[in-house]
Amino acid sequence: MSVGYEYRHTIIENMNTKNHDLNELSLRYRRLFEAAQDGILLLDYPEGRIEDANPYILNLLGYSLEDLIGKRLWEIGLIADKLRAEAAHQAIVDSGFVRYEDIDLVTKGGDRIPVEFVSNSYALDGLTVIQCNIREISARKKAEVSLAQEQAKIAKQMFDVIDSLSNVIEARDPYTAGHQKRVTNLAVAIAQEMKLAPSMIDGIRFASQIHDIGKVSIPTEILTKPSALNPLEVAMLRNHAQAGYDILKPLTFPWPVASMILQHHERLDGSGYPNALKEEDICLEAKVIAVADTVEAMSSDRPYRPSRGIEVALDEIESQRGQLYDTEVVNACLDLFRHKGYQFPLVHTPEYRRL
Repeated sequence: MSVGYEYRHTIIENMNTKNHDLNELSLRYRRLFEAAQDGILLLDYPEGRIEDANPYILNLLGYSLEDLIGKRLWEIGLIADKLRAEAAHQAIVDSGFVRYEDIDLVTKGGDRIPVEFVSNSYALDGLTVIQCNIREISARKKAEVSLAQEQAKIAKQMFDVIDSLSNVIEARDPYTAGHQKRVTNLAVAIAQEMKLAPSMIDGIRFASQIHDIGKVSIPTEILTKPSALNPLEVAMLRNHAQAGYDILKPLTFPWPVASMILQHHERLDGSGYPNALKEEDICLEAKVIAVADTVEAMSSDRPYRPSRGIEVALDEIESQRGQLYDTEVVNACLDLFRHKGYQFPLVHTPEYRRL
């Protein structure tokens, strides 16, 4: 037997083995394709005409394979938004990939089904094809809606509890009735003017409504004293920030409420209390509450002095901008009062009550 014969025989055996392996691989892929619990469409490239569809997507949409073969997605209205379907196809041609977290497919009967749609192009048997993977997300969307409703319910309950706590605090100090709600109204307005994230604004709203909760530890006679406080009484009053922190620290909130309350009397230059924090160590939410608290306190009557007026309060934060108070927060506050007509809501007005 010649060496040439043996060589040719080996080549033929290798080719047969390779073809057998390819057939096995193709069969395995076909089984996976047909058994997949997500929808799969195979489209030709670059035209985007449907060449194959697995049983899952056919059952989901109510089409037969014959209904789909040779059609483009937008020609049969499979994707509800025709322009979006065309854009998806163009993205595939341009970049080889497109993904939609939430897009509606239309069944043969005209119903809409929300799906996650991922499509990419790749080489298969020497040809480029487009594969679309489709996952129904109806159950997930219902769960998301249910979760959102439950979270909204919990949030309302939390704000109701905070509102009750705020009322308890103010009942002990009639001279500052409405102070926390007015601070909340201004703090939220400042945060919105600064275009802070909605979740951060919610945290500011929540914390500012009870920023003086620590005053429950202060004797009423100190809170309502009609004359200047002595050094010991001042120290006791200043302890309310730490006391508020200690009350709320064990509780879990979606926001750093305890830290906001602890820091709302801190100042950028370190002259504040209780921990003499400086600019980089004070959270932004506390900086917002600090400005709102200062403006409200200076412009309102107190047992030991009459109101100094809103202009004096605004001049104070303006003169201390960048020194005691955050520049961006002060600018937003000044703009609200001087250019956008902001006013504190009066006690018992709808604006006051819906805080």
